[in-house]
Amino acid sequence: MAILRKERGIIVLKVQDKIKNLFQVDKIILVIFILLSAFGLVMIYSASSYFSLTSVGNSEYFLIRQFAFVVAGIAIAIGIANNGKKFFFNERLLQIVYVILILLLLFVFTQSGIKGAKSWINLRIFNLQPSEFAKVILIWASAFYYQKFKDNRDWKQLYMYPMGMLLLVSILVLMQPDFGTVMITVVMMWLLALTTGYSKKAIKYSGVAFVIGYLFTYLPISIIQHLPFKAYQVGRFLSFHNPWDDTSGVGYQSIQGFLALARGGLTGTGLSSSIQKTGFLPEAHTDFILAIVGEELGFIVVWLVLVVLFFLIIYIFWKAQFCRSLFSRYLCLGVGIFLLVQSGVNIGALLGLAPITGVPLPFLSYGGSSFIVSSIAIGMVLFALKYDKEYQEDIMNKIRMNEFELVEDENNEGSQEETFQENKELIDEKEDEHEEITGG
Repeated sequence: MAILRKERGIIVLKVQDKIKNLFQVDKIILVIFILLSAFGLVMIYSASSYFSLTSVGNSEYFLIRQFAFVVAGIAIAIGIANNGKKFFFNERLLQIVYVILILLLLFVFTQSGIKGAKSWINLRIFNLQPSEFAKVILIWASAFYYQKFKDNRDWKQLYMYPMGMLLLVSILVLMQPDFGTVMITVVMMWLLALTTGYSKKAIKYSGVAFVIGYLFTYLPISIIQHLPFKAYQVGRFLSFHNPWDDTSGVGYQSIQGFLALARGGLTGTGLSSSIQKTGFLPEAHTDFILAIVGEELGFIVVWLVLVVLFFLIIYIFWKAQFCRSLFSRYLCLGVGIFLLVQSGVNIGALLGLAPITGVPLPFLSYGGSSFIVSSIAIGMVLFALKYDKEYQEDIMNKIRMNEFELVEDENNEGSQEETFQENKELIDEKEDEHEEITGG
C-alpha cells in the first residue's frame, strides 16, 4: 500500500509540474488577454441579447458561442506558447499551411456569401473566415524569412517570400470582396517590413504613401465611381467624412454609433440598458461593440478599456526590443502591429476617422474566426518571449560551460568596456550559429 501511495504521489507531482510549466509564460500578457476576453463576453451578451432573442429565440445564443470561442482561444494560446518550437521553425510546414490557406480562399467562392461578400465557409458550428487566418500566417512567414535572410544584402531575396505570399492572398481576398481585411493585412506587412531597417528612404516614402492614401478618400464621388469598387464599398469609404449627407443610407451606421456614445456620456445609462442595440445600430455586438460599451458604461469605461488594450500593444513592442532572437523579435513586432492596426481601424470607424470596413475589435467583438486568430497571435507572442528566454539562457549556459573561449585580459589590462565588447562579439557569433540550427 505504501508503494502504491508513493507512486500515486509521484504521478500527482508530475501532473502538477506539467500544469505549472504550461503557465510559465508572460503573466502580464496572459492576464490582460483573459481580462479583455472576459469583459468582451459580458458586453457581447448585453449587445446581442435583443437581436439574439428576436432572431433565434434565445437571448444567450451569441454568448454561449462566444464563450466556447474564448475557452478554445485561451487553450490555443497556451498550447502555442508551450509547443511552438515544434512547428514554427519548420519551413516545409509553413509552406503546407500557406497552400492550405490558398485552397480555403479559393473554396470560399463556392459559398453562397453573406451580405454580398464570399468571405466565409459554413462549418455548421461556425463560419470560418480564411482571410482572418492569413494575418497570423503571414506574420509567421515574415518572421521566418526575415531571420533566414537577415544577412543577405539583396533586398529582393529578403522580401521575396513574404511579399509574394502577401500578393497572392491580397488578390484572392479582394475578389471576395473584402477590402478592409486587405487594407489591414497590407499595412501590417508593410510596417513589419520596415522594422528590418533595410532602407530609411522606405520609411519616408511610406509616410508619403499613407498621406496620399488617406487623401484619396476625399476625391469627388464622380471619380471614385469609375474605380473598380462595388457601390456599397464606395459608399462606406466616403461616408465617414460626412455621414449626415445620407442619414438613412451609407451614413446610417456611423450616426447610430455617434448617438450611442452621446447617449452614454461619461458614466453610461447602465449595463444592458442600451437603446441602440434594440434594432437601431447594425452589428452592435460585432464591429460596433465599443459603441454599446460607451452607451451602457460611459466614456470613462471606454477610455479604460482602450488604455488596457493599448497598454498590451505597447508592452508587446517593449518586450520585442529586448529579444535577442530575431525570430522572436519579428514575431512580437508582427503581432503588435497587427493588433495596433486592427484596433485603430475599428476605433477610427466608430469615431468617424476611418471608413467602416467590417473590422472587429480584438478580444471584444463577437466572432469565432477573429477571436481565434487574436488568440493565435497572443500565443505567438507568448511563445516568442518564452523561446527567447530559453535562447538567452542557452547562450549563458554555454558561456559558463566554456563551450567557446571568452576573451579575457590575463594581466587585467584594458578597460572593462573593451572586454565586454569583445565577449559580446563572441556571444553574437554563437547566436548566429544557434539561429542557423533553429530555423535560419
